[in-house]
Amino acid sequence: MLVNLLVNCQYYENYNVGPEGFGDVPHWKPKGGHYFLMPIDSEDVFYAEPEVLKSAINNLLEKHNSIAEKFECIDYEIQWEEPTRIEGLQDELNTLLDEMAV
Repeated sequence: MLVNLLVNCQYYENYNVGPEGFGDVPHWKPKGGHYFLMPIDSEDVFYAEPEVLKSAINNLLEKHNSIAEKFECIDYEIQWEEPTRIEGLQDELNTLLDEMAV
């Protein structure tokens, strides 16, 4: 069965850039998080050693990195199914904030 691996990454930008382009030595600054969805067979995920799976993820991320940006895996989670969307959080939050203001 095909599942998605939700990979949570730290996103970095290279700040060693000037009018001539990027400098020889990158200056990486963390700029927040980024998620990747990576489809994979559930049997392979289930039976793979965690260190081997994380190495495979990092190898794939390395191929995705560039001189301008890079990603480092923080952790991952198997998505066995699509998440259920629930509407109305904004209304609930606004109600609670209005009650606190009184």
